Amino acid sequence: MTSKQDFFLDPALEVDPGEVKWYFISDYYDGPIAGLAVFRGRILWFSCFEEDIAQHTLYVLQELSDEELEYEIEQKERFERMVGTHLSFDLSGEPLPRVTASEECQARYFRECEHERFFLGPLPRPIVAWFDVEPRKAD
Repeated sequence: MTSKQDFFLDPALEVDPGEVKWYFISDYYDGPIAGLAVFRGRILWFSCFEEDIAQHTLYVLQELSDEELEYEIEQKERFERMVGTHLSFDLSGEPLPRVTASEECQARYFRECEHERFFLGPLPRPIVAWFDVEPRKAD
């Protein structure tokens, strides 16, 4: 069975998931949905397709503008200060030392973020690479 993603994903851009390291998981629902990843020395946006959220297996990597990358890194640092480091990693993909903010600080963060825009799915720009953490069975 052909999925929607098959129409968007060039087989030549598929990479081994071992080449991709999480840097910050900014959207999480029973697994990573979107955020920042390090791929071949570059920090890129990663996301899964909306219809793949339940499985959390297929991800795309996309470039961010300098301004977007700066904003996302600021959001990573803000989350680490106000919530904790449990969704953050260093540039080699290793989890940061575990730090958790106070409950009051966490509540303030989520109140402040309540109306912020969150990305859901790939951005409307070219895909640099994609990977499947659980290879699909042949049709």
